[in-house]
Amino acid sequence: MIVNAVTTNTTNVSSTSRAELSAEDFWQLLLTHLQMQDPFQATDMNAMMEQFVTIQAAREMAKLSDALQRVQALLLLGRVVSANWEGEELAGEVVSVSLSGSPILGVKVGERTVAIPVNSVWEVATEQKINLSTQA
Repeated sequence: MIVNAVTTNTTNVSSTSRAELSAEDFWQLLLTHLQMQDPFQATDMNAMMEQFVTIQAAREMAKLSDALQRVQALLLLGRVVSANWEGEELAGEVVSVSLSGSPILGVKVGERTVAIPVNSVWEVATEQKINLSTQA
């Protein structure tokens, strides 16, 4: 009995730390999958496409949710908010917003400014203070 050597196909996917599957990556993976599959038990292509579309839609929804949370944080500037943070109920005016990573509000509570995540806010006052300055 003669046994042929099995060769493996390698796929060049960039080694950068991307969290997303690009369309090019998907097509490369699909091509590799088609080359490696058993021709007598072919995979349903419609099911594969549906899975890809579902994954892409979920990623886009997550991006949209993140963008909306950032806009929400910016709209809180100058407003008085109440939040639960580190076991303490805090209330104060939002004086700054950090958008690196998850949005963090700088809330002035008395004489100190506390960094509070947006998702810790449970109440927003209806009146907004607008501080305009003509100083250069």
